[in-house]
Order: sequence, then structure tokens, then C-alpha cells
Amino acid sequence: MSSQFENLNTIIGNGKSYRVPIYQRDYSWTKDDWEDLWNDILDLEIDNQHYLGYLVLQQINKTEQIYEVIDGQQRLTTVSLLALAVIAILKKWAEEGIESELNELRRQEEIRRYIGNVDTSGTANSTFLPILPKLILNRNNDDYYKSYLLNLRTPTAINKLKPSVKLLQKSFDFFYTKLEDKFGQNKLGAEITHFLEKTIGNGLVFTIIEVQNDLDAFKVFETVNARGVKLSPADLLKNYLFSQAAKKGQIDLDEAERRWQNIVNTLANNDVTTYIRHYWNSKYKLKRQPELFKAIKNEVTDADKAFHLFNSLEKQAVFYKAFDTPFDEDIWSNEERKHLQVLNLLEVTTCNSLMLAFLENCERKDFHILLREISVISLRYNISQLNPNEAERLYSSVANQVYSKNLIDVRSIVTALKNIYVEDDSFEQAFSKSSINTRRKKNLVKYILIKLENQISNTDYQFEEASASIEHILPENPGSNWDTNFSPEIQDEFIYRIGNYTLLSKSTNNKLDNEKSFLEKLESYKLSKYKLSSEYCLYDDFNPSALQLRQNRMAKIAKGIWKSAFIK
Repeated sequence: MSSQFENLNTIIGNGKSYRVPIYQRDYSWTKDDWEDLWNDILDLEIDNQHYLGYLVLQQINKTEQIYEVIDGQQRLTTVSLLALAVIAILKKWAEEGIESELNELRRQEEIRRYIGNVDTSGTANSTFLPILPKLILNRNNDDYYKSYLLNLRTPTAINKLKPSVKLLQKSFDFFYTKLEDKFGQNKLGAEITHFLEKTIGNGLVFTIIEVQNDLDAFKVFETVNARGVKLSPADLLKNYLFSQAAKKGQIDLDEAERRWQNIVNTLANNDVTTYIRHYWNSKYKLKRQPELFKAIKNEVTDADKAFHLFNSLEKQAVFYKAFDTPFDEDIWSNEERKHLQVLNLLEVTTCNSLMLAFLENCERKDFHILLREISVISLRYNISQLNPNEAERLYSSVANQVYSKNLIDVRSIVTALKNIYVEDDSFEQAFSKSSINTRRKKNLVKYILIKLENQISNTDYQFEEASASIEHILPENPGSNWDTNFSPEIQDEFIYRIGNYTLLSKSTNNKLDNEKSFLEKLESYKLSKYKLSSEYCLYDDFNPSALQLRQNRMAKIAKGIWKSAFIK
């Protein structure tokens, strides 16, 4: 794998040609992208150079210097359309009698430089000599690019074109209009060709990354950022699966595209690559993202296996998306929703592989029990600030055993997770020292406080329905009257400690400003319906020692609330 800086003239010259894989996504740039590029180009007249990001290429024919565009097709295609707009304007001026001979020569030269060579192998009866383009687009866009755009033909009804083809035409039209506005008054062919060859051709600079194989390409997708957008390895995974499906013909390839689109549509905002990795790790030995492509390629070696994977991914995507939106989906029971919500509050995804494996292989009626146990394990693990990689490794291993039918019931599955279940004493100690910032995880703090309140007062407040608000006993922005008990240099250590939180009604909380002392606030605490305030704040004064005593009491209660029913 090698990389180097090159300008557009170098990239498109020297006999090189580029092919977008037929399975690559369609052209998708819109007016915002065209505007950005045009403004960058106008700045070139002052700045001389503009960095346009990465082109990831793989040489597929050394003799003819043909390269496959792994990433960068949107930029390369758009620059090609801009060059075509220049060529169209030169053609128009020549036909209008403006330097006709010179502008026709300029037009042919710009075609040769930026678009392609004229095919001289045509017969004497040919009505025109077609262009052999330097850029070949994917199967959905290439026919239109060759038939209409390269020949400067305008479709009869643009609204009837498919979306990506319509964007190609609109991109060409956009740059044509911009160029007309810039050069149309003087109509000097020398100026517009200088703009294309010198300003744009020399000024647009790319980093060229040349990879030797698709595994190298996958690694690039993991690390490269182009124009501020993180590249998705899902594109490379998709292309490989499509290439396997295509071995059976066009019908199978079309069906593969439909399956993939169904998966993407179902997942909505979920990252496709992350989903595939979680699914893969539910069936096979854990793979980190950089290893995922190689693992899939080794396993999925023909069209039948590709479609088997598509089928499974499509089926499981419904559940995977619903993990994140439990209250928006009707596939969960109320009990399942409650525990999925806890996992979302904890921002835990390491368990997704096991959850997928269970749903595909075990009794659905027991899923809420597994979720309850995973939420307990996860809260203990997170409060203890342990390494999530270790948890993911065990979840994947247990998921594999579920698929192989070595583990078939909730008890055996949960027992197999024992190594990531934090024991009572360790959890109590970790909880007694825990801090959670309400500015980032306010709902998690509220969930914990509601659970503590239910335990000590024998109530059943539901976290999502509870009207309570979180009160910081030591305020987030303490007045100077707090400096005696909590000196300013240590206040930040205690503001977000769990022992500094309690529950109050919103109306009461709104009346307690930062200038009130603890004893002044205590009078309101005593009247609260929440025992965390009325009974668990009864101190003569509130200082670091009192806060710690209070958090120790809460920790003892916590280990009884978040306790496994199966792991002893």
C-alpha cells in the first residue's frame, strides 16, 4: 500500500483510466456538495491549491494502467462533469462562430485531456466516433454518462430519470451555469481552458492511496477521513457480497441489491458495519472491525453463502434496530422494553451479539429474563469501570455457544457470563466511590435514584414516568456559603458523586437556589415524599464525610437491587 500527493492533471493524464466497481453506490452528490467544490475552485485563483481528500485506487490492469476506484468516485465523477461543462461551452461558442476553429480544437484537446480518447476503430459507416472514457461509472450510472453526458445530449424529461442519474445531469447543469456566469460575457476560449487546465487541473490536489488488494482497502476505510466524513467499511463489505451474488447472473445481483437496501432501510440510523460485526460475532469467534472483512471473505465464498448471510442479516436487523428504540417498537413486551432502556442508558452494545444469538436460537418468552440479567451485569460492570473489550469477548464466546446449542437456557447462559459479573463486595466498593455527570448522563442518574428510592420506600415508581427531579445537595454552581464545608479546590470532586444526588419534586427543587445552605435546604428535604431526601439526608451538616457516609448507605442498597438471580 502506497500513498502520494497528486494534482488532477497528473491523476487524469498519462494514459490512466478509472473504473468504479459495478457494485459501488450510485452518484449521490447534491447541490450543497457542488457549491462547496465550486467555492473551493474560485478560491484557487488566490490560494493556488486546494486539498480535495483521498482517492483510494487498486490497479487492475498494469499494461493499460486501469485502476479501480475503491473510494473517491463522487469527487472524480463531479470533476469530470465540470470538465464536460467546459467542453460544452466551447462547443456552443464554436457553433456560434466565436473563434470557431480554435474553440473546436480546444474542445477536442480538453476531451483528450480530461474525458477520454476518440475510438478510431469505427467503421466507415459509423455516424460518429465514440469516446473511450477515462472514467467508467457503476452499472446504474455509466450508460447515461456515456450516452448523454459524454455526447452532450439533453434528455427529453429529466424528472423521469432515476435519482442518481438525475443528480448527474443536475451536476453538469450546475457547473455549466456557473461557468456561463463567469465566462459568458467575454466568451474567450483561452480563458476558460486556462481555468480548467491551470487553475483546476493544477490546483485540485488529492492524496492517492494505491492498495494491492481488497484487504488493504478495508484497512484504509477504517482510518481515512475524506472531506470531514468518516468512510464506511460497509461499502467494501457490500461490494464483496454483491460480487459473489453476481456469479449467478444479473437476476441474483438485482436481488442482492434489494436485500441490502432492505437491511439499510431497516437499520435507519444504525451503523451498518457495526451491525454486521455484532451479528458476525454472535456466530463466529470475535473479530474487531479491522479483521471483519477478511473473516467474511474467508467464510462467504459463493453466491449461496452470500444469500444466506443476506437472509440472516435482513431478519435480525429488525431486532437490532429495535434494541436502541425499545419504546418505538411493538415487537417488545413491557418487561423487555424496561431492560432494553437500561442498556441504552448505560450505552452498552457489547452484549448485542449474545442478544441476537438468543433471539435466533432460544425461547423468546425467556428473553426478558436474559435482558434483566444482562442489565444487572452491565450496570455492575460499568459502575466498576472495567474494560468493555473483555466483556465483549465473553459475550461473543457465549453467543457462539448458543448458536452451537451448547447453551440452550437462560440459567446456563447467564452462568457462563460469571467472569464479568462483579461480585457484591467489589460492586459495593465501586458504587461507594462512583461519580456520574448529570450533564452527560442525567437519565442514568435518575434511573439509579428511582431504583434506590423504590427499594427503601417500598414504592414502584417507573423511571420514565417519574415526575421527580434530580437535586444536587452540593449545588453544581455552589455559592460562597458552601466554601467552608467544600473548599473551592475540591468541589469538583464531589458535585457529581452519587452520594450528592437526591430526589425532589420539580416545584420544590426550583425554589432551592445555589445560595441556600445545607441546613436551609434540609427543611425542604424533610417534607419530600421521597425518602432519599426526607430520611437519607438527615445530617447535622453536609461535608465530604457526610456525603461519603450517605453514598456508603446507597451502595449497600444497590448491591441488593442489581443482583443476578443465577450467579452466586
